[in-house]
Amino acid sequence: MANIYWNGPKASKKDTREALMKELVNITNNAFTVTFESDGAGPHVVAYVERNPESDASPFPGFLPEKFMGWRVLRIHVPSGYIPLFYNLDGSKRVTQSPD
Repeated sequence: MANIYWNGPKASKKDTREALMKELVNITNNAFTVTFESDGAGPHVVAYVERNPESDASPFPGFLPEKFMGWRVLRIHVPSGYIPLFYNLDGSKRVTQSPD
């Protein structure tokens, strides 16, 4: 029954990413990015926000809904410096090692 909540129309990835990036500007002062991934429960949008190394406070001090423009939202905090190391500006994963 819980899956019914996640069913329904979803906005395009492009529109969702743009809107969620604008929303995150109002929620956190830390570095962040938005990506799209999938797990056993299906596709979802992920908001990655870097933790502040000088504080134990949540990097998500503001409200971020569980469902945004039809997409299930996962909130993940990562160490400081993580986002530019592993993600490009467009939210795609950065190639960190070339195949041999």
